[in-house]
Amino acid sequence: MTANKSNSSWPAIGYTSIAIICFNSLILFLMINLVVGAALDVKQHFRKKAATTGTPWAYKSFNPALSAVHPDLTPEEITSLIAETRHLTQTYDPYTQFKEKPSHGQYVSVDPRGFRLVAHQQSWPPPKGEFTVFFFGGSTTFGYGVEDSLTVPSLFQEVLARDYGIAAGVYNFGRGSYFSVQERYLFEKLLIEGFVPDVAVFIDGLNDFTNVYGEPARTKDLQDFMDGGEISLPRRVLRALPVTRALGLMQAPRRDDPGKSRDSFKKFPPAHQKEILRRVVERYLTNKRMTEALAREFNVVPVFVWQPVPVYKHDRQHCVFGGYDYDNGLPALRPGYQLMAETAEKQPLGRNFIWAADIQENLEKPLYVDAVHYGGELSRILAKSIAEKVRKRNLHEAFTAPGVSSTLRANSEPARKHEVGLTSLRYGGAR
Repeated sequence: MTANKSNSSWPAIGYTSIAIICFNSLILFLMINLVVGAALDVKQHFRKKAATTGTPWAYKSFNPALSAVHPDLTPEEITSLIAETRHLTQTYDPYTQFKEKPSHGQYVSVDPRGFRLVAHQQSWPPPKGEFTVFFFGGSTTFGYGVEDSLTVPSLFQEVLARDYGIAAGVYNFGRGSYFSVQERYLFEKLLIEGFVPDVAVFIDGLNDFTNVYGEPARTKDLQDFMDGGEISLPRRVLRALPVTRALGLMQAPRRDDPGKSRDSFKKFPPAHQKEILRRVVERYLTNKRMTEALAREFNVVPVFVWQPVPVYKHDRQHCVFGGYDYDNGLPALRPGYQLMAETAEKQPLGRNFIWAADIQENLEKPLYVDAVHYGGELSRILAKSIAEKVRKRNLHEAFTAPGVSSTLRANSEPARKHEVGLTSLRYGGAR
């Protein structure tokens, strides 16, 4: 009997041992992944730290130097503004890939329809019969780092009302990382949906030369998402494990061209770099012509603004972030602006093209809230410069009947005469 009981206990002992071994193995596997995950995080931390050696791209909270670019805010308010800006995220948007998610903060408010609020924001859709201006651009137009009322579109609306007595409904469709081609896509999307402004202002330059290869910023993310849809769930889980990532196993094949990274631009010989920059300028000018064609069909006055950046005609010793390594972090920006300046000098780009890249020349004061984004003062200077040049070049004739719908204006006798005068300036005619 004793022997039989002993023999019958062997299966139970075996199962227990196996269970203990499996449980311990699982715990060990989890601990290994936790350790490897922590090591990857540390590596990423030092990589980011190395990339920001010297002057940082931006401050994550209040720094005394920021008081100069936020003179009307307390240190606590500056910290809150930075926090709201840093918490902005983006979501999918048809045509253009992405847009800022809706936000309703003390300083930053984004409407669910895709535009950032300006001071005294008109309702959406734009009220019939109201004079309407749409602004398009990247994060500098959106106004990363300043409150809603100090963005370029908001201040442009203020300048029109204060200096010219023009009541305009301005909508800020600036979005982070957008460049000229994406802005045209968004313009098309709004036109298709029946939202037609009287004037469309496109502010460009910075992102055209930070995105020299012409692919929207979220292209790789969408590629990875599409590739992931073809992979089984177990394989996706395995790919996400820290150990798997550390070993470089089970990675999906990369479809993006390694020669199209921002860093790759620095590695090309000067002749190749110049050719890349020339193509960027050609892309911008072609996109401008296409946008003008759209505007002509919908009776919209297009205005194209080449924006200021820290590396062009600006004394960076007065800039809070003037020591940032632009030539390493944004290698195409300086030579790209030089090429665009030469291009604008050699060939007429139309009365509707406003060269604003030099508006900060000789201004001995801090103008940027981080390495590239405008403080309230530079936003105001740019908004006023756009309004003044629009008026000086008679583009302001498009504003002659605020409060009257585009349809009524187009069908009136004065408007038909006015259209003849606007033809060249609307569609890039000679200066």
